[in-house]
Amino acid sequence: MHQRPDFSTMLDALGRAKEPRRVPFFELFADGEIIEEVMGFKLADPAGESGKYFDQLVSFYYELGYDYVPFYLTPRFPLAYQIESEDTALYRRSRRKWVNEKDGPIRSLKDLKEAHWPEPEEALDFELFRELGEHLPSGMKIIGGAAGGPFEHASMLLGLERFSLAIYEEPELVDELVGRIGRVLVGAARIISSFDCVGAYCFGDDLGYKTATIFSPKHLRRLVFPWYSEIARIVHTAGKPFILHSCGNLTAVMDDIIATGIDAKHSFEDIITPVSLAKKLWGWRIAVLGGVDVDFLCKADPESVRKHTLKLLEECAPGGGYALGTGNTVANYIPVKNYLAMLAAGNEFNGR
Repeated sequence: MHQRPDFSTMLDALGRAKEPRRVPFFELFADGEIIEEVMGFKLADPAGESGKYFDQLVSFYYELGYDYVPFYLTPRFPLAYQIESEDTALYRRSRRKWVNEKDGPIRSLKDLKEAHWPEPEEALDFELFRELGEHLPSGMKIIGGAAGGPFEHASMLLGLERFSLAIYEEPELVDELVGRIGRVLVGAARIISSFDCVGAYCFGDDLGYKTATIFSPKHLRRLVFPWYSEIARIVHTAGKPFILHSCGNLTAVMDDIIATGIDAKHSFEDIITPVSLAKKLWGWRIAVLGGVDVDFLCKADPESVRKHTLKLLEECAPGGGYALGTGNTVANYIPVKNYLAMLAAGNEFNGR
C-alpha cells in the first residue's frame, strides 16, 4: 500500500538539501494506452470531457503512488509536417506519428514573418492547469509546463535537416525563429509557474543521440542555453524547481546545462550514461531522475525488473537527490507488468 501523496517529498529530492523520508516516483508522463491498461477504463476526450479526463488522470497517478500529476500543453506554433504509420506497440493506438526531419512549415524568413505567431499569453490554454489543480487531492501538485524546448520546436518547424543547414546558410532565419520560440516559452513559464497548483516546472528538449549532441555544443551555447537560463530564473523567482528532460549523450554540455540553473535532469539510458553513473558525476550539483532503462523494461521479466530496480535504488538513493522512474517515459510498448514491478520494487525499498 503506497503512502498518501506529499509533494514536499518530491521537493526534498529536487532540492537536495536533505534526504527525503522515501524515494519519490517520477515520470515525464505515461502514455494513455498504459493508463487505460492499468486502470481498466477508457480515457475520456480531454477536449470534450475535461473534468472526467482530469479525474481519470489524477486517479492513475494517485493510485500508483506519485506525489504529482504530469501535465503539458503544446504551444500553438505553426503545425509541423508529420509522417504517419501503423502503430506496432504492445498497447496500440490507431496511428503513430513522426515529425518530418527534412522540411517543416517554415522554409524562409518570409514564411516566418507571414506565419500566425501567438503571443505568449495566447500560446496555451493556461486555464487547464487551474482546472486540473481543482481535481488534485491534498498533497498532490502538478509538474509540467509548455511542452518542448527551443531546440525541439525549431527542428520541427524548419525540419532538422534544414535547421542543420540554416545554422550556416541562413543564420538570420535561425536567430529570428529561435528567438520567437524562446519568447513564447519564457512567457508560458512565467504564467504556469505562478499557479499554486504547479509544484515544479518541466519541459523536454532532446539535444542528443547515442554518442553526442545533435548540434555542435557551440551552437547550443549560443541558441538554446540562454533560454534555459531565462526560464530557470523565472521559475525560481516563482519559488519552484526547474526540471529538464533531454535525451541523448549530453556529456559535452552538461556543465553548460547545469550552469543554466536547472534543478534536475531526466532521461538516462544505460548505453549512454547509466543513472547510477550520472548520480556520481552530477548528483552533487543537480538531482537525477528516473533511469530504469526503457530497453531493459521492454525485454526483462518482472523479477529481473524488481532486482534491477532495488540495485539501482541502493546506488542512487543514499544522500537524496533522486526519484525513481523509467529512463524516458512509460511508453505504450513497455509491458505493464514490468512497469508495475518497478514501482513495487520502489515501495519495497521505501518500506525497509
